[in-house]
Amino acid sequence: MAVPSSGDKPQRSNGRSDRPGPAADERTLADQDQTLSDGDQSDADSDQTAADSDQTAGDLDQLGADRDQLAADADQDASDRDLAAGGEERTHEITKDMRQKTTHDREQTQRARLEQARTRDLHAAARDQAAEVRDLAAKQRDRAMNRREGLDNTDPRAITGAEIVLRAAEHRKQAAAYRGHAAEGRAIAAAEREAAAADRALARGDRERAQEDRDVLAKRLAIMETDSLTGARTRAAGLHDLENELHRCRRTGAPLVLAYLDVVGLKARNDTEGHGAGDALLQRVVSVVRDRLRSYDVIVRLGGDEFGCVVGSMNLEETRRRFDDISSALAASDGGGAIRVGFADLQSDEDAGSLLARADRDLLAVTRASRPASR
Repeated sequence: MAVPSSGDKPQRSNGRSDRPGPAADERTLADQDQTLSDGDQSDADSDQTAADSDQTAGDLDQLGADRDQLAADADQDASDRDLAAGGEERTHEITKDMRQKTTHDREQTQRARLEQARTRDLHAAARDQAAEVRDLAAKQRDRAMNRREGLDNTDPRAITGAEIVLRAAEHRKQAAAYRGHAAEGRAIAAAEREAAAADRALARGDRERAQEDRDVLAKRLAIMETDSLTGARTRAAGLHDLENELHRCRRTGAPLVLAYLDVVGLKARNDTEGHGAGDALLQRVVSVVRDRLRSYDVIVRLGGDEFGCVVGSMNLEETRRRFDDISSALAASDGGGAIRVGFADLQSDEDAGSLLARADRDLLAVTRASRPASR
């Protein structure tokens, strides 16, 4: 058995505990006080930020209300312009821009509200974290006081019983204050989350109103761009579609033909049978043409009895045969009817105006050829 050396003498117990003494507790609590003091400053900064956020939210609410009023005014102005101009192209473009700007403004308000909600959530999380730190500090103060009250008074480091009682009361009071401050922080965090939820609800409302604006705009555009009698495209919208088709065919190298169509005998029908019969003839012509063209071919009402048909990816001969079939089907339909058609196939570097003019000249030649020769 090994014999302990003189340096291995067992130490005699003096009854002291291994727990940290009052000096260590004081240092720990002093460190906590500094940490919590820093936390108070952070909370003060958060309060200022929250106040700024509330002001921003108020400004957003006012901005949203102002934008809604402006949207209503712009929509009324747009409607008045459309009504006064009777669907004139330039006015139509102005009113479309006005409505699109209104929708854009609402979307900007929505994005600002969502960013505001995210900021509030971050503040709420920071306050919850600060509250946890305060609760932990309060528990540590309670434990420190419990240790002090349990110390052996024979310990030369021990303080007097009266000092223990006074300091314990003070530290427990401080611990209670920390708990109260933590509870207050949690309450503020809950309020921040409620405000964030309110911001998100308002953002949803902004998003819904923006979508309503889009829907209204789409309906108004559909009305403005559709001939109310025949369902064909209006002249302005149809010529825009023709430009798009020209660009597409140039990109792809596909052929394109413009058919310029004239309804035969419309004026005579109006004069002898009334305008209702003339309207029925126009509707029947467009219906037959639409049934025998493809769904993506564009039919445009260019004038009272004149229509343009934009036929893409089909050559001139194929298009002529298609309109021969249309003429036969129209003649055989209930109520009958006849059309004359001029054609122009797209040439290189030709614009929409030039293509339309060539098709019109071809129609004029067909019309002249169909007239009986003068004696």
